Amino acid sequence: MCSFDFSVLDDLAFAAIRKKVSGLAPDQMVAQELGPVIELGQLSASGLLPSPDQATWLKLDSLGALYNALLRNQSQWLCPKTRRIGFFRAGRTLSSSDTVWTGFGLAIQQGAVASSIPKKIASQLTAAVWELYSNLYEHSGASETGLIVFRAGPNRFEFVVADKGIGVLKSLNSCAEYAALEDHGEALRLTLTDGISRHGTGASRGYGFRPLFIGLANLNGSLRFRSGNHALVIDGQNPSLMTARIAEKVPITGFLVSVVCELDNRTNGTR
Repeated sequence: MCSFDFSVLDDLAFAAIRKKVSGLAPDQMVAQELGPVIELGQLSASGLLPSPDQATWLKLDSLGALYNALLRNQSQWLCPKTRRIGFFRAGRTLSSSDTVWTGFGLAIQQGAVASSIPKKIASQLTAAVWELYSNLYEHSGASETGLIVFRAGPNRFEFVVADKGIGVLKSLNSCAEYAALEDHGEALRLTLTDGISRHGTGASRGYGFRPLFIGLANLNGSLRFRSGNHALVIDGQNPSLMTARIAEKVPITGFLVSVVCELDNRTNGTR
């Protein structure tokens, strides 16, 4: 039984465009990471691929309870046994004093610590998730579609922040400085660059991704950013924009960030 990862998802999506999905999909695949499952859900909204719960070739395994809760349209969910996996749905307005988010943010931080990530780094990663969450309200144009998901395991922590809004290219296009921009891949690169946002370079805005890269220092990270018809991928130890790879993909609505971080041997045990 093979693992359902981003490589498989990309192949299936391109095959679906060519109407060859049935010949490409194995009899059974198992979902072992959050990101590919959530992105499959995004792609399924267009009817290109089946949703994770309808894909007969996909075994959700340990993600089954989480996805069932998503199907029930719950506003938030944490595994009642472990509290090491859960999701939170964004609303129409943002409130930094929202006690519901505060509790969920604490669960994220505790989950990261349970994955043996040092407390300081766990706090930085939680702050990075908060920044991505707040970006939903500022840039997506459809914050109510926002979703934050996390899972913590031994020496491994992963989270996804996704929405079905206008995407990064259209967001940048709303600024006169980037009105002529047409490439989704370049829009992704610019979005991750300090000081660049739909407010323009002189507005001292657009630093929301800095906490993410700071939090991943000394960790082995794998990051995937999706918007429009491109993906920007960064992986390795101390991931940064300098090592980004941009590739064309099947179009997707909105913006999706998938992050997997694993402990570096030098970091393990450093509290």
